Parts: sequence; C-alpha cells; structure tokens
Amino acid sequence: MKIVILYFSNTGSTKTMATKFQKHLESANHAVSLHDGFAILKQYMASGEKEVTPLLSKYHDTLRDADVVGIGSYVSYFTIADGAAKLLTEQATPTTLFASMKYYFSFSSFGSFEGQTRDYLATYLHNKNGDAKFLGSVAQHDPENYLPLQSSRGLLDGMRDSELKKVDDFGKDLVARLSGDALPPMHKIVEKTSHSADAKPHAPFGTIKIDSEKCIKCYKCVTVCPYNALAKPEEGAAVKIPVWDADLCYGCGRCFNYCPVRAIEFPKVKSEEKEQYYWGRHDEKLKVISPPHSLVVLSRMVPIKKVVIPLALVACVGIFFVTRKK
Repeated sequence: MKIVILYFSNTGSTKTMATKFQKHLESANHAVSLHDGFAILKQYMASGEKEVTPLLSKYHDTLRDADVVGIGSYVSYFTIADGAAKLLTEQATPTTLFASMKYYFSFSSFGSFEGQTRDYLATYLHNKNGDAKFLGSVAQHDPENYLPLQSSRGLLDGMRDSELKKVDDFGKDLVARLSGDALPPMHKIVEKTSHSADAKPHAPFGTIKIDSEKCIKCYKCVTVCPYNALAKPEEGAAVKIPVWDADLCYGCGRCFNYCPVRAIEFPKVKSEEKEQYYWGRHDEKLKVISPPHSLVVLSRMVPIKKVVIPLALVACVGIFFVTRKK
C-alpha cells in the first residue's frame, strides 16, 4: 500500500514517531512518504498562502493515490500546533486529494496535557473521506516543551522507555491491522478546535533576545522557524545576528529548541530554569533534583507551581477553621 505521513514536530519527537511508523510499515513492504508539515508551512506562508508551493505540491502528489494517510502533531494549548491548521484548510489541501484513502491514523506528542490533538486530526481525515477506516492513534508523553512549565517537570532530556515502547507497538499494530486484523473502536469526533486556521500570531514570552556573543551565525533558527518570524540580516548589516519579527511570531519556542549554542532567550521565562530542560542536550553542570514520584505524576496533570500555592492556602484555611471550632 501507499502510505503518506504528515507530521508537525517542535523538538523532533513527533518526527521520531513518524519515522518509527515508517520503519515498521516499510518492513512489511508498504511504500511510505514522510512530509515535514512545518517545512511545507514555511513555504506556504511565505507565498501569502496563495500558491501551491513546491513542498505543498509534492505532498499533494503523494496524497492523490495514497491508500493510507497518517497525521501527527505536538500538542500546543491542548490541541494541534500553532499554524498547523493553515495546511488543513480546503484551500491548502482540497478534499478531492483524499479520494483514494482507504485507511487513516493519527498521533501526537505532549508534555503536561494530551488534549484533543489525536481525535482532532483523526476527525479531519474522517471528514475528508467518510468511507475510510480508522487504524487507531497514539500519543507519546515527552518532557514539557512549553517554556514556562519546563522547570516543573520531573524528567530531564528524555522520554520513558514505556513511552517509546508504546509508540513502537503502535507501529506494529498498523502493520497488523493493514494485514486484516480487527480495527480499533472509532475515535471521538471533534467538532471544534481552539486553533483555527485564522489564528493570529502572538509572542507571549516577550521580545526574543539573541546573545550576539554566543550566536555563531549558523541561522538554524531562521531555517526551522515555521512562520518566517526570524530572518537573516540584510547584506552589509553591522549586526549579523538573526532579525526577529514579533508580528509573525507564535511563540512556539522552536528556535530555542534547535539553537546549538543556546543563544536565544525569552525574557519572560526564567532562563536558569529553562536551561535545565534544554531539549536533548544533557549538561552535567546543571544539577536537577527530581521530585518524589507522586509529585511527578501530579505534574503530568497540573503544573506543580500552579497547584502547590493553592493547596497550601486551602490547608491554612482548613487549619484556621478547625482550631477556631475547637
């Protein structure tokens, strides 16, 4: 079968999930085509969302005769990545391209909250071709990527083996179900998502600051920014560091995640805490004391900083009334 997988990855984990699925499916002699949603989005937004750009055209070509389509995204504010909805519109990806789709699946990576991402993406594919059958979905719990919450997590630069195994097992399930095994129950239909295609850019963490002494002018941040909010300086400019446009920035933190020398700062986020959870680059100089297991479990549901103070207040009020009653 011909299989198309589209992914939106902020730290690399969602891409890793897609490549794991590719490995299993290709081992069963299926033809798999991977597409980087943010790379497509970057070209598409640069055109003013008016042209079928080269990467978008390549994605369209593979969709036209795809038997299976899978879409994955990291979770942002409980649902799909900022800007991702722009590629899911009828204008960007017409319904007619899904006519040959027989099966579909969805996947996501998330930090504190899984949200509705998997169900939303599955619903999107279901609406593109109601005759297609659902193969299932999977979500991988990663270290928190949302910058203000990073220091609350009990994990440092990595995923649990159980999460990696879950994704690996799902890849095997895809192969089995395409071979005729029983399909999973239908996913939950999501009627609305908080991230619409016309969502406006916003830079919630303040003006990005780039340390000119640390910056090595590799412009990796310019390359990976999906929204063209970072650009190379004009030729002949005295300052060679990247130029940031607040009007185009969604504040996703992807530039920070991919900067090889940690030259990018968000003033509204405490940098000393953020550095501890710099994705995939363990620094022995940064000592992080993991909280007790019970707090780690709690932190997956609610940021520790946001729950400790309210609980302390409740406890104090409770003690006050008990002692007063006595």
